[in-house]
Amino acid sequence: MAKTKLKTASAGDVVRQFSHYSDIALREPVVVTRNGRPRNVMISVEEYERLKRRDQQAFTAAETPERFLADLEALAKSNA
Repeated sequence: MAKTKLKTASAGDVVRQFSHYSDIALREPVVVTRNGRPRNVMISVEEYERLKRRDQQAFTAAETPERFLADLEALAKSNA
């Protein structure tokens, strides 16, 4: 799997050209560096929201909400 080169900009460049880098971040992540080291990543709100939706919560078996248990039971029956 090939790695894609991320767009990188120094914090100073981002401050001076915020609008430019903000527009780029709508299309692709922008890694913001400080003293030559990656520090932050600028992404679009849509990408941020997509990533947040992908967050998964972990539960112990005893704490699993009923809505998930019903889905698990249905899945187990369909794979039987």
